[in-house]
Amino acid sequence: MNARSWYAVNLGATEAPEVRALFTQVFGQPMSEALWQWRYGDGRGLATGTRDADGTLIAHYGSTVRTVLWDGQEHPALQMGDAMVVEKARGVLSRNGAFATAARSLLEQQLWSQPRFAVGFGFPHQRAGRLGEALGMYEMVGEIRSLEWQCQPLPAEDHSFIRRWATAPLDWTDPQTNTLLDSLWSDLRNDAQGFVLPQRDAQWWRHRFANHPDAPYRGWWVRSRFTRRILGAVVLRPGTASWELMDWLGPTRQMGTLLLVARALAASAGASKMTGWFSGPLAQRIHALDGSPPANDQLACQYCVNQRMATGSQATRTQPWWLTSGDTDFR
Repeated sequence: MNARSWYAVNLGATEAPEVRALFTQVFGQPMSEALWQWRYGDGRGLATGTRDADGTLIAHYGSTVRTVLWDGQEHPALQMGDAMVVEKARGVLSRNGAFATAARSLLEQQLWSQPRFAVGFGFPHQRAGRLGEALGMYEMVGEIRSLEWQCQPLPAEDHSFIRRWATAPLDWTDPQTNTLLDSLWSDLRNDAQGFVLPQRDAQWWRHRFANHPDAPYRGWWVRSRFTRRILGAVVLRPGTASWELMDWLGPTRQMGTLLLVARALAASAGASKMTGWFSGPLAQRIHALDGSPPANDQLACQYCVNQRMATGSQATRTQPWWLTSGDTDFR
């Protein structure tokens, strides 16, 4: 293929059928119109692509609009993802390659020349990460660790511990749900000020977990059985033998309780293990929790930030990031 004849284009609702067809071609499974709307509709996402000399879409580079907090301040951010390249164009790993052409176009428009966003971050696979670094688009700043806990049977002392807490399904139709989630989010953001923390307020949780068109998630309130006070909220992704902890909200002093309750919920549903993806610094905090059960720990991927960030965002390279499965994968 002749990379010199490729050119970048912005992609929106008009090009959605092409993007969905490219997704099927690259990943071997369909992207429904509802899923495209969930990712990109109403300004939630921005995307660019690469066309060949015939005008065929051969690459796609997408992003989701997020808010990221560091040093107590909110900053507009882009979470980069949905990188797709047709097989015949993947071998051109250069500044003029299909991936680089699409990615550079989006970053140039949104982060570099006229920076609308303060920072870009994402979770590229190893090949894309190396290329992004070589081309000056990415700086790999940390690791995502995959933790795995055994759930069944739970130790006897865990059963005694769990009886001090009660759970109830999270009801998205209850008008109080947003208020309660925002209160838990306020607790977390106040406790995690040493971290770079992508926003996970009620609006984000509702979009991320309740409005997903495939609705694969289940959420619970965690309350004190004696006072009925809400201690936090957890969201899990059901599986067969394994359930995945996607995210939680609440003060950091309740983190051990929320993780233990999440394991109990997975075990009660018949899961033999619970997994989760966490940024390295957050995984370290989990390992250090008093009474924390042992977890298998292995590298899942790395995470990156954009090298050419807006003035004042240098901290995003040096501070630890607070990232969970709910941040790293938009399944």
